[in-house]
Amino acid sequence: MRKNLSKHISGASLFLIVLLIAIGIFSMMRVYSSHNSIDEVARIDVPLIEAMTNIETHQLEQSINFERAVRFAEEIGKYENAQKNFELADSLFRSLALLVDDELVHAEEQVKVGISEALSDNQRIIMKDLLNALKKMEKEHLSYERDALAVIDLLIDGQITEAIIRVDDVEAEEEKFNKEVERVLLQIEKYTEHAINSIEVQERTTLRLVVLFTCFFVMASIVIAFISGNKNTIPIENLTEGVKKIAKGEKSVQVTSPPSGLTSELTTTFNEMVVKLQDANEEIERHIHFSNSTARDLKSPTLELISILERLEKGSDGFDKRLEEAKASAHRVYSIVDALNEVNDLRENLKIKPELLYFENVLSEVEKQLADKMQDSNVIVTKWFAKCPSVRYPADQLKIIFLHLITNAIKYSSPNRLLEIEIESYMDNEHTVLEIRDNGVGFDSNVSGVEILEPFKQLNPTDDGNGLGLYLVKTIIDHHHGHISVKSKPGKGTIFTIYIN
Repeated sequence: MRKNLSKHISGASLFLIVLLIAIGIFSMMRVYSSHNSIDEVARIDVPLIEAMTNIETHQLEQSINFERAVRFAEEIGKYENAQKNFELADSLFRSLALLVDDELVHAEEQVKVGISEALSDNQRIIMKDLLNALKKMEKEHLSYERDALAVIDLLIDGQITEAIIRVDDVEAEEEKFNKEVERVLLQIEKYTEHAINSIEVQERTTLRLVVLFTCFFVMASIVIAFISGNKNTIPIENLTEGVKKIAKGEKSVQVTSPPSGLTSELTTTFNEMVVKLQDANEEIERHIHFSNSTARDLKSPTLELISILERLEKGSDGFDKRLEEAKASAHRVYSIVDALNEVNDLRENLKIKPELLYFENVLSEVEKQLADKMQDSNVIVTKWFAKCPSVRYPADQLKIIFLHLITNAIKYSSPNRLLEIEIESYMDNEHTVLEIRDNGVGFDSNVSGVEILEPFKQLNPTDDGNGLGLYLVKTIIDHHHGHISVKSKPGKGTIFTIYIN
């Protein structure tokens, strides 16, 4: 009977392990789906903003050439080059009219793609409204072109007075078109905001489902422990206490049991489940935090771009300056999307198996990669690897740690002294410790020590870069259950201490 009971428990334990793996796979798939959803939003949003920027710019140029054509037509016969300038303005107006028509059709095609790839019915409705607005813009633009070309034809025929009378109608058509442009931009903003909110809802739903499945797993574990008999009463009580702690929100829960007995394997499985659950929850929390930061950073340049375009359509004198600001905002959006891809690439490679590495060899490869930067900055690198020369770690991830911390030291070197970087490895209570020290400008780590490890955070917002270097380092270390700490004082340099687990 004891043997049969053991077989029963072993079979049940196998089932629970499979269930745990399924929960883990489900969690990772939902996280990966969220990553892809953000990428899809950016893939649709950024080209649409760019298309609307081009339409707005070319429409403005078209309007300017129409006004020039009217002005030069009035001056024909009075000034030598008036006829030539009129013909040039007429030609530019007609070519820009064709260009805007093509861009409107292209924008409609992009919106149709967005409708087919919408994440929800509400997003699909928003995109359909956007498509209708674009079609209305196309009609408004055709009406504007028709009236404007009619005025130009009158000018060509020499009917200046009648043409001037109809200019007001053309300007009214232009105003209607500009209002439609503003409405479309607001629709794009609404789509982006709704899409990001939908992704956040999906992430919260994922977290709830993981908790629900985990509770089911815990209850199954309790049943298996209970049927093992009175001999296992204490381990079962320990498991029950562990479940209560999990229910209260405690993340680090470990249950002890005798080295042998029917519940020993169950207890081991439970503890492994807690560790994996903690990893899954931490991964979800990090991703939610990263998604929120990305959404805020993506929304800011989008709103800034809309504001710039609104000022452009009002005909401000600083057209070139506004256009450069619009380009800068578009580049900021692209930089954020590119950062998303960089983080996604790293997360996909976090599961690479560790291998035996020698710090000296890995650092040499990084130094070759940074040779030009280090030579330009006259960096002196001192290494102490004798106490702990090697570690088991994924090679590419250790390179990323070295690469970003050394690059960070170079970036914030002091202009008043030669940059010195000291790198040391040693053992501390069976943990491999990697310490990187520099004598750069430093900062107050009591104020910003945790903040600089967050995504898109920089001590100086005007610095080059996307603020992801230290976040990538922390992501790698956290995934391997390590720890990173920062100590720094203004003018005294910075010390990064990494406990490699």
